[in-house]
Amino acid sequence: MDFSLSKEQKDIKKAAAEFARGEFQADLILECETNHRFPREVFKQMGELGFIGLDYPEAVGGGDLGVMENVLVIEEFCKADSGMGMALHLAFLPAKIIKIFGTPAQHQKFLGPLVKGDWVSAVSFTEADHGSDLTRMETTLREVADGFVLNGAKVFTTNGLYADFFIVLAQEDLDARPGKGMTTILVERDPGSWLGGSLEINELTGKMGLHMASSSELVFHDLKVPKENILGERGRGLLNVLDFLDESRIEIGAQALGICEGAFLKALRHARDRKQFNRSIIDFQGIGHKVARMWSQVQSLKWLTYYGAWLCDHGPEKLAGAIPMVTSTVKHHVPETAKAIIDNAITVFGGYGYFLDQEVERRYRDNRIIEMYEGTVEIQLNNIVRILKKMAPGFMETEIL
Repeated sequence: MDFSLSKEQKDIKKAAAEFARGEFQADLILECETNHRFPREVFKQMGELGFIGLDYPEAVGGGDLGVMENVLVIEEFCKADSGMGMALHLAFLPAKIIKIFGTPAQHQKFLGPLVKGDWVSAVSFTEADHGSDLTRMETTLREVADGFVLNGAKVFTTNGLYADFFIVLAQEDLDARPGKGMTTILVERDPGSWLGGSLEINELTGKMGLHMASSSELVFHDLKVPKENILGERGRGLLNVLDFLDESRIEIGAQALGICEGAFLKALRHARDRKQFNRSIIDFQGIGHKVARMWSQVQSLKWLTYYGAWLCDHGPEKLAGAIPMVTSTVKHHVPETAKAIIDNAITVFGGYGYFLDQEVERRYRDNRIIEMYEGTVEIQLNNIVRILKKMAPGFMETEIL
């Protein structure tokens, strides 16, 4: 069993760390955080250097690599800064569903500009009256002679204020059973692409964290879009979303991994440098043991996340049915444990950790949303239980444990 990264992966990880050190400047971070501004100029630089679309086809300018390479970049970016790293990742993550289900024409139209850092993507799945339940949508999709018409509203759409396109989940068959009859469709921000109707975007303010990314309500008023905007097979919308989530959960877990690694490193440095009674505070067991536990927790999260990424990229066919369980484990365990690590980092800093200057309290606030979006921690536990109930004990013993 080889736990080492390939030379190419090590180079990607190193390049991502160097990019973050060079571009994630303290004054820029503070300005974006204070003004709730997405750092589009940094996103553009990412595209120019090839950090966007590492797992996209070469035909659209991507790297034709895998989830693992994305994880390494996200980890380094969020290790350097939670707000900047998360915002940049969330700008290109939604387009993964186009990579999986899009036509060659859709790849060129949407992924091409994204890879260059010119376009930002978004998904609109969640509705106010449904929350984590995606088995029924109030947003409807109706076919007409020359296109499709959307009506309804979505909430918590990340990047809503500035995204160039949205992937929307809508109910097409109103008589279908829960979870059936839904379709995913692409909506461009440019009104020139619409065939009629309107799209209203309302910003949701007052968030606890994630201040560099917009969170919006989208309201569709008889919005008509071309037929070629259908994404994937009609009626298979929920399955499209679930397949997308298997990969995205791993990358979201990488956000939490990087955030808590950064918090740990700051806490370790402070524990070594801070003196009390002429001794470094790491020499006191109350602090030293806390730092040691943080280290062991970080290691467990790192290798769980890496295993999930490897399984998505290279896992044998016989483990295909277990992938959703593993990705849900990553999405549940990593952000929840990261929260405890960051909380302990604040404790190591003492009163100083409560203030913005040390930057660990912001990591706590930013990490908190990772337990919620892309499926809450509780939903992940439901997924794990559902699969555990069906999995044969012999297979579990020989292939999983």
